[in-house]
Amino acid sequence: MSEPDEQVYDEIAQLESENSALRDEILSLRQFIDSMQNLMEAVEQPLPEAELMELLSGVLANALRTISATDGSLLVLDEDSNELVFVITHGEAATEQLAWHLLPPGEGIAGWVAKNRRATIVNDAQVDDRFYPAMDRELGFKTQSVLAAPIIGGGRVLGVIEMLNKKDDKLFSVGDQTLLTLMCRFSGELLFTVIQQNQEDK
Repeated sequence: MSEPDEQVYDEIAQLESENSALRDEILSLRQFIDSMQNLMEAVEQPLPEAELMELLSGVLANALRTISATDGSLLVLDEDSNELVFVITHGEAATEQLAWHLLPPGEGIAGWVAKNRRATIVNDAQVDDRFYPAMDRELGFKTQSVLAAPIIGGGRVLGVIEMLNKKDDKLFSVGDQTLLTLMCRFSGELLFTVIQQNQEDK
């Protein structure tokens, strides 16, 4: 094969690889958009609590695929103790062990996000002052990067959604943060509606 032929072959192979990556990205985005549509519909017609948790679990799983992270959690704020509770978890960590685990008030990057009502990207977690290493030690896990955003509904912080470890050693981006913030926005409205219903039923 001549040198020009090899160059053309390499260019075609690169294009095919890029096209495959684009197809995967478009599929992930479509799944994420479908999840957002389901959340929007649920805000209009609130679901029973069990169905709500199932819906949020599916949305979290789709967000993991779209953002391309290995692990994700939805934490709910206990307003009495100010602790964050791991309610839904997906990924490579020991999710059964993590479920219903309590994060002390203000601790960790998720605690900072809840306190400051702001999303954040931390692409080198181990050297960040806000990082809470006790959780990693307990689970035998290593957090490398974190993307987290607050769940706000009715003007109140209701929890946090956290993504860990972008795949292929890549860094979380502003685009990833925008997608997660959008997810948290609709999740917050939905959770607030359910909280109001539960209070009215008591």
